[in-house]
Amino acid sequence: MTAHPRRQWSPPRSQRPRPPPGGDVNTIPWIPAPARPIVFKNASVVDVANNTVNRSQTVVLENGVFTSVSHNWNVVVPNARVFDLEGLYLCPGLVDCHVHINMSDGRPSSGYTEPHLRATYTLKAMLARGFTTVRDVGGATFAQAQAVKQWLTPGPRLFQGGNILSQTGGHGDPRSRESPAASLCCAPVPEMSVLADGVDAVTHTTRELMRQGADHVKICTSGGVSSPTDALKSVQFSPAEIRAITSTVADMQGTLVTSHAYTVPAIRRAVENGVRGIEHGNLLDRDTAKLLASTGTFLTPTLMISTAKGRAPWNDTLPDYMREKNAKVRDAGRRAIQIAEEEGVTVCFGTDLTMGMGYLQSEEFTQRAQLLPSHRVLAHATTNAAKLLNDDKIGVIAAGAYADCLVLPTNPLVDVRVLDVGDDGRHGGIWGVVRDGRIVVARGEFAELVEDVGGLDVVLGIDEAK
Repeated sequence: MTAHPRRQWSPPRSQRPRPPPGGDVNTIPWIPAPARPIVFKNASVVDVANNTVNRSQTVVLENGVFTSVSHNWNVVVPNARVFDLEGLYLCPGLVDCHVHINMSDGRPSSGYTEPHLRATYTLKAMLARGFTTVRDVGGATFAQAQAVKQWLTPGPRLFQGGNILSQTGGHGDPRSRESPAASLCCAPVPEMSVLADGVDAVTHTTRELMRQGADHVKICTSGGVSSPTDALKSVQFSPAEIRAITSTVADMQGTLVTSHAYTVPAIRRAVENGVRGIEHGNLLDRDTAKLLASTGTFLTPTLMISTAKGRAPWNDTLPDYMREKNAKVRDAGRRAIQIAEEEGVTVCFGTDLTMGMGYLQSEEFTQRAQLLPSHRVLAHATTNAAKLLNDDKIGVIAAGAYADCLVLPTNPLVDVRVLDVGDDGRHGGIWGVVRDGRIVVARGEFAELVEDVGGLDVVLGIDEAK
């Protein structure tokens, strides 16, 4: 019997790998094709910086940016989708300057991968609420920012600072008092922080964060509500450690260092040693607000997180230490934001909502509107946020800016609560969301216009109110 040589198996032709288009191995196949240009006619364009509305505008969106904003009704753009927005308002996309995308909803996990996968839902939900840019101040990664940029994960444009930099026993140290004393120095603490003590250690860790592509560095100079072993009044990191961090960041990239800080001593220690952003700031006094204003330091209050923790069901399930701390900062934060505005501090919009509270993100507008005029609150989430992020393409509808905008039925400069899109019968009124010139949400009358030209550019596939 004649032996036949064994044939080497090969996949069917239809299953064989195909070369990338044009033979370019650098092709990224998941990046969507350029969206068709958009022309919005008869739009009432919200000018936040000047607290005014420019009526009967023609706005052109091409290749991810606004290319023209004018009174010219005769604009012709080849292959464009044209929408008549008569009676509707076009508002800049919103910015939340204090989020944690990896502290997502669902059963808590101690693993690294699962929170990063869940973050895809969180990002989609934020975008559906009208937040076209977010600033993560603890836990997000350069890879996640790239995934959003390339539309692999639909979501807001993501500015990230990597892990929070904390001292041992500080706000970023999640261990209980019964935890072993083994050092965690310079190693990430899933999923938010990294601990470092001493000038050499904080310098090394800061350099590592910069190497990993951090857009900013966040430190902690006071205790926190959620941290189990530090008092709110504790002042964290020495002046020398803070100076080492701020000088290293300035030398390597010139970006901003921001600090979690509730109390006056913690805020002052941070600012006096080069920090130019304060997160929370609930116990701010007038003299310290003047210091923030004179040094150009940004303040990002987060009213909604302390408000939510004071409500059922969260208040009933919080540990005693967290409930007691939250009671100390909740009402004080409302006074602090008013003091900051009165003293000329650049105030930004932040929420800090995690673990099942994300759907309350837009209620931050309603909370602030109880204290300040609507046009000031809208500035927190647009023009002021752009200054904090040092990006003048954000928070404005103007030629050359990112084509991020919202379609609204009413004027947010008069009543900013139109942006509150909660699912419990509040003021939800966002009819359209556009990011990078791609329509991702269409509701109300705008949905009918979008259907007439073929539907959404990107389907988020979630209950956008949650």
